[in-house]
Amino acid sequence: MDQESAAASGASLISLTEHEQRYYSGLRALCQADAPGKLSSSKVAELFKASQLPPESLHKQVTEVCGAKHLGYFGTAQFYIALKLLAAAQSGLPVRLESVAGS
Repeated sequence: MDQESAAASGASLISLTEHEQRYYSGLRALCQADAPGKLSSSKVAELFKASQLPPESLHKQVTEVCGAKHLGYFGTAQFYIALKLLAAAQSGLPVRLESVAGS
């Protein structure tokens, strides 16, 4: 399965702890846009900048790997995958689905 197809399946790729579910849901609420199912790209970008990772990690790798670039927006599944990818990158892991799948 290629990364785009895998990211499109979203929530089935990653497992979230109860704490992560609550935390990510709160962050998602902060980034909610007017359109149902879509998050505000400017609010998502602002949140990602707070990770203090280099922009190339954020915009190029995370957005591509989570599937948001392919879709043209961040939905809930892409957002949650992106948050897991950012956490992986902050821990020194590579930004790829294998770093967060089943974690």
